[in-house]
Amino acid sequence: MKITVGNAISITTAAPGSFVRIAGITDQTFVVVAWAVVCTYIDDNGVETAVQPVFVVDGHAYTTAEWYQAEGPQREIEVVS
Repeated sequence: MKITVGNAISITTAAPGSFVRIAGITDQTFVVVAWAVVCTYIDDNGVETAVQPVFVVDGHAYTTAEWYQAEGPQREIEVVS
């Protein structure tokens, strides 16, 4: 498997109770359905990763990295548990 920045390396289900709020979308939250280990940086010395929520918006599943790539950083997400 070729690893690039933004790729989910591993994924596991989420326990009930966590959700995501998105800046600019009021009165709506999005359930965290899973947690993913996502590549955040890569160079010749190795890979850095972060655990990110997986949530569904309009039928599409996103990690934090995928959300910011699609929507930009101004549509900031906040994880609430």
